[in-house]
Amino acid sequence: MSGEPERIFFPRLKRQDSYPVKSDGTFYVYAHYREHIAIDCQHRCVYCDAHADEVGGAEAMQLDHFRPESFDEFLLLINDPRNLHYACGRCNLWKSDWWPARGTDATHNGRDGFIDPFAEDRLEYFEVALNGEIRALQPPAGYIVRLLRLDREFLRKLRYLRLLRSLWRKKVADLRERIAKGDMPNAEELDQTLAAIKALLE
Repeated sequence: MSGEPERIFFPRLKRQDSYPVKSDGTFYVYAHYREHIAIDCQHRCVYCDAHADEVGGAEAMQLDHFRPESFDEFLLLINDPRNLHYACGRCNLWKSDWWPARGTDATHNGRDGFIDPFAEDRLEYFEVALNGEIRALQPPAGYIVRLLRLDREFLRKLRYLRLLRSLWRKKVADLRERIAKGDMPNAEELDQTLAAIKALLE
């Protein structure tokens, strides 16, 4: 991952090598791992990819039991940090205890279910258009988009603004480099930059 360009959406995630345990070797109550999981997930919701800072801060984020705690088959995972994901309150609410792949070790049944962001690259399942719309590339992405309303307008605008910021960070960096070399931008280029800044502020 170290040589990979920074991603605007759905970064690759990696679990830390180990988590704190009690003196008897068992896990603490799952809430103990909140900050560990936030770091693992880069402070983003693993479902809609919203960063905590984009949705009201850390208090708007929750710990999601990826394999739902409400099913007996997953009871032993309730406090296991490797089954915990960082999620915004809205996605966690709508995900609830849906788990179409019950009775298997898989996270989806080939059509419905969820993607483990620590095991798979989510950009193989989703793409984001220039206007911020999210598109499902293969199952179970369509199921996730529908269940969690990932195509709702708030998220589309959030993704669009993130694209704009990334684009114009690069544009401003290029302009600064040119100015430093004595190559002054023309009026049209300056107008485009100011228009982009205005769009980000509206």
